[in-house]
Amino acid sequence: MSRTIVFNFSHVFDGVVWNTLSSPENDVILLEIRNSEKKKVEFAALDIQNQKFLWRDKMLEEPWWINLSAVAENIVFFTLYTDTSNPDKKGLLAYDLFTLQLLWWNNDFSLISVFKSCILGVSAKFGHRQVSLDLAGKEITSSEHGEKIDNKVIRPSQYLADHQYFTTVKTFLDQKFNLSPITALEYLEYQSLIFISCYFQEDELANYLFIISEDGTLLLKEKLDDHLKGIGLDTFFILSGCVFFVKNKVELVSYKIL
Repeated sequence: MSRTIVFNFSHVFDGVVWNTLSSPENDVILLEIRNSEKKKVEFAALDIQNQKFLWRDKMLEEPWWINLSAVAENIVFFTLYTDTSNPDKKGLLAYDLFTLQLLWWNNDFSLISVFKSCILGVSAKFGHRQVSLDLAGKEITSSEHGEKIDNKVIRPSQYLADHQYFTTVKTFLDQKFNLSPITALEYLEYQSLIFISCYFQEDELANYLFIISEDGTLLLKEKLDDHLKGIGLDTFFILSGCVFFVKNKVELVSYKIL
């Protein structure tokens, strides 16, 4: 029996979906939504199993100079830019995933990596000093960071136009659907389905997602965006048996893989 897809859900936000992260412990997607006209950034946490938001349209105390950085052990980490004239000066805020209550903060910490029991970063107060914190925000001296977070998200590989894989996929699309992508594409095979995100020259550059079954049936052709000035990265991803993508910069769309 061939795999297929079925529409799951979509949500439209008041701003550009700038960043998405997934919780390793739960089927929760974190979203950073930026509205440059209003100079505000909002955040949301979506439980993709029951399709309900844990919280949505949430602003933190800093309205703009903050971004979503990581999630681990039900803690969401945000990077705060403490000096807008110096991007090296950063702080870290830790919030509870389910309640969005502030747990702790560090005004001199630039996040590098997240592990299961601690986080690694840099303090800029006295030069650049590498620092390790436990998940309660306390500095630790152990050089053993333990296991890295196991990210369940499956992301495509990107191939630029001069790569041989780009040529192979382009030939396939041309022969099968009379399509001729340019510039770059992203490719993924998952559960007997082929996922291709690629670009075409229309009035301006446009990005399309194709989902194709193992027998060559086109299951989905979706325009993700147009009037583009350049290419994107990770234009779709797979999590917990569903494919996710952002359409027109403001809409999160999901299909279930059956």
